[in-house]
Amino acid sequence: MNVTFRCPRCDRLSRVELGRDERHIACSACQATWPLPEGASQEGKLQRCWICPSTELFVRKDFSQSLGVAIVAAGAIVSSFFWALRMPLWTYGVLFATALIDVALYITVGDLLQCYRCHAQYRDLPGLDTYADFDLETHEKHRQQRIRLTEQSKPT
Repeated sequence: MNVTFRCPRCDRLSRVELGRDERHIACSACQATWPLPEGASQEGKLQRCWICPSTELFVRKDFSQSLGVAIVAAGAIVSSFFWALRMPLWTYGVLFATALIDVALYITVGDLLQCYRCHAQYRDLPGLDTYADFDLETHEKHRQQRIRLTEQSKPT
């Protein structure tokens, strides 16, 4: 299994490969190690995040969201250019091509499991179809909690 996470000690992005019999996880940047939590995975299924104590995980596509937005934005800009030149066939052609690229990427790209709290990403995990999809309410709960904790830690 491949785990990508932000190290709680040095705050750098780290990516590690873990085997089934591994008992510790280590940051590739600062070499800090900590044990995998007891009961984090049962019967080959992740029950909680290995980086933080959260039990809320969701499945999403293993694709850069900023690249996806850039593809859609480029299609919109190019089609607007053709629309301004009064070339409707080219306009619709570009929009159709953009949608076709989007569908092809959706079908081709695999999934990953992500933690709502620390955003750790778990790849090459079997049985991803048994996990829940993204839930906006859960995401907002963790986002608001992060804001409150940041506000509390600021000096007054």
